[in-house]
Amino acid sequence: MQNNVTHLEDEDDTEVKSSPLLTCAFNQDGGCLAVGTSTGFSVHNLHPNYAVSVSRTLQGGIGVVEMLFRCNLMALVGGGPSPQASPHRVLIWDDHIPKEIGELTFRQVVLRVRMRKDTIAVALRDRVYVYHLADLSLRDKIYTADNPHGLLCLSTQIQDMVLACPSVTTGHVRVELYGLRKTVVRENLR
Repeated sequence: MQNNVTHLEDEDDTEVKSSPLLTCAFNQDGGCLAVGTSTGFSVHNLHPNYAVSVSRTLQGGIGVVEMLFRCNLMALVGGGPSPQASPHRVLIWDDHIPKEIGELTFRQVVLRVRMRKDTIAVALRDRVYVYHLADLSLRDKIYTADNPHGLLCLSTQIQDMVLACPSVTTGHVRVELYGLRKTVVRENLR
């Protein structure tokens, strides 16, 4: 999700207040909800019973939280008025420690992050980077049309990885079928 700040207006007070909520996202199986706030992040177990399983207060806001299924690894991107880290960085967080164990740095703001067991994909405004999760080595770089919302999908349940993002042509979707070493562009999606 993008770095969105919701403004709430109190009935008794016309002053606009910023919500501490910056982002929320389900993990790959829908069993957990990760929430980024202006002061850190939390993870909520949804099945079988609702419970807060992790709550971390940090030195600043988290605008993107991407979990890796139900394991201890997450990708965090700073966000909000006082971000934990630059919004140009993806922090690989190990919650067993709990601390940052790696990072990816970019010249543009990170708009979206997607993870699977072997891969981390990062969407910027005009490109997508794909890395091997084990050592953060670059696997692929894909140029896109202007992508202000960070549109990016990454398969998680199938063995052969599939990635979808905007093509370099506005209105077209590029689908990378990594197992087949094939690229498909879907046209005229209006």
